[in-house]
Order: sequence, then C-alpha cells, then structure tokens
Amino acid sequence: MAEITEAEIERLSLIRYQLLVSAEQVRQPPPINVLAINSMQDVVESALGAVAEHVRADVKARSDFDKLLDAVTLKLGSPPELAGMRSSAIALNNARVGFKHHGNQLRDETLRRHYDVAVTLVHELVRVAFGTELDDISMLAFVKHEDVRKFIEKADEFAQKNDIINALSYLRSAFDLAVDDYANRKSLDGWRSIFDVSPRSSTHVSGGDWGWERPFREFQGWVEALDKRVKLSAMGIDLSRYAYFDAVAPTHTRLASDERGPHAHVRFENPTGEHYEASYIFVVDSAIRLAASDFNLARAADKVRPVETYDPGFKSEKYLRDAEKNAAMLKAWQDKQNTTNDER
Repeated sequence: MAEITEAEIERLSLIRYQLLVSAEQVRQPPPINVLAINSMQDVVESALGAVAEHVRADVKARSDFDKLLDAVTLKLGSPPELAGMRSSAIALNNARVGFKHHGNQLRDETLRRHYDVAVTLVHELVRVAFGTELDDISMLAFVKHEDVRKFIEKADEFAQKNDIINALSYLRSAFDLAVDDYANRKSLDGWRSIFDVSPRSSTHVSGGDWGWERPFREFQGWVEALDKRVKLSAMGIDLSRYAYFDAVAPTHTRLASDERGPHAHVRFENPTGEHYEASYIFVVDSAIRLAASDFNLARAADKVRPVETYDPGFKSEKYLRDAEKNAAMLKAWQDKQNTTNDER
C-alpha cells in the first residue's frame, strides 16, 4: 500500500469536511434538505477520485459513476465491504441524476438512507485504500493561524469526551482570536483597526461622570454589539450563522489583567453534538475565509493581547501564586474568627 502524501491528507481533509456539510444540509427542513443529494454524490465521487489516484486504478477520463466505482473496487481487491455497497451507491447516483436533471423530489427517509450510504462508503474507501480512518484526518489543513488551529483541536478533544460546553468554549476562543488577529493587523494610525466603527469616546468616558450610568452603559453595550456585527460583516463572516454560534457557545468576558484567560459564561445549558458540529463548521469556515482574503497594514497596538488570554483554561504562574496566597490569607482570617468565636 502506497504511503499517504501530504497532498492526499489535504484532499481527505476536504472530503471529511464535505461530509459534515452534507450532514448539515440533510438536517434542513424539506424541501431545502433535498439539495443534500448533490453534496452526497459529490463527496462520494471525490473519495473515489482520491482513491483511484492513490492506488493507480485504471480509470478513463470522464468515466460514468458505475465504471469508476467498479474500477476502484476491483483495484482494491473487491473487498466485500465495498462490493456489497455497489447497488446502494448506484441508487444514490441515480437519485442525484433524477433530482438534478429532472427535478425528482426525495422523501425525507429516503434522503437520510442515501446519506448513510454516502457516509459508510466514503469511510470504507478511505480505510481500505489509505489504511486510516477518515475521522483521524484533521480538517484543519487550511486553517493558517497556528494558535487558532490549536484552539479548534482542543475543542475537538473535549467534543470526543462528550464535554460539549467546553468544546464550544474553545471554539469561541478560536473564533475570537481569528477575528481579532485579522482586524488588529489592519490599522492606518497604529491604534484602531480599519474595521472599528464605534466612536472612541464611547469606550473612554465613564457614565458615572454624568449621573446616568445605567442608560449610558446600555448605550455603550448597544454600540459595541453594533460595532462587532458591522466588523464581522465587513470581514465576510456570515452573520446568520454567527448568531447561531453566538447563542449556543459560552460567552467570554476578558479580565483587565492578562494573568488569566477569559471567564466563560454558559447561557445555553444543554448543547448537543449537533450544536457542536454546526459551530465547528462555522468556525473553520470563518478561519479559512479570513485567511483567503488576508492583508496587512500597521498593527493596531491598543487592540493586541497575548494569545493565551483567549484560552479560558489559562492561568499564569503569578496568578496561581497570588490565588494560593489569597487562599492562605482567607483561611488564616477564618481561623482567627473561629478562635475568637470560641473564646466568646
């Protein structure tokens, strides 16, 4: 079996991503979900093409689907796990042709059955041809920012342990870092990003100075929320998908000090794997989109923060020492109070 190359890993990464996109489309309400039949067939053909090149299968240019499938299966030694799926795979292809060229609709249960076929077939093709599981192929080959990639990988680690809240929290870290890094490297005056639209006075004046602190803080919060959405829109981020992600992922509140990561606030208490998958695709999409349209100006100096302060699990050594010292002081005070109470 030929060794898997870096280019093939990138190709399989896209194939795995295509499967996730198909899953999202299947979950859409009818009749929109029928569009998933196109992406299902695309990912199966992508997998067959990748395997055909890897094993040097005798495939003619523009081969029909059944001939491509047969040639790849034969070259792999006609394993029963693939040969036994031939009729189901051809049924999937026929369903795609019927929808694409003739407008034939599919019932929801039929669509889901074709999706199961696509998932099983693609995984078997990768396992047999490349000697690896598709789930072991990282989808982050095209996320250029190393620290953003690390946060997403950490999110995936939590997701595999079924700790969805922490998984979503690290996706928040990845998204915030990707957006901030992109914006902060684009400044004309060296202080504010070209994507900032809020008036500087709204973040430098205390509402208490005017005696109407609450209305001012509400106004300031509105301006900051508006500023963020205008910024994301200008960067090409899908705001409807961002609204979903923002609703299900814990929010992060940054502390004034850089001695520890942000506080994570859970608002959506029972997220599922489905929420995580949709958020994962959105964050990876956004990171790739930002990298594709990237450019540099001056760095917005007043916006830059250390990467570790995006990590909700980060605590500096100084923070830990201070926390230990404070805990010791609190215990000493409590012991003194208890002694005083006993003497009374």
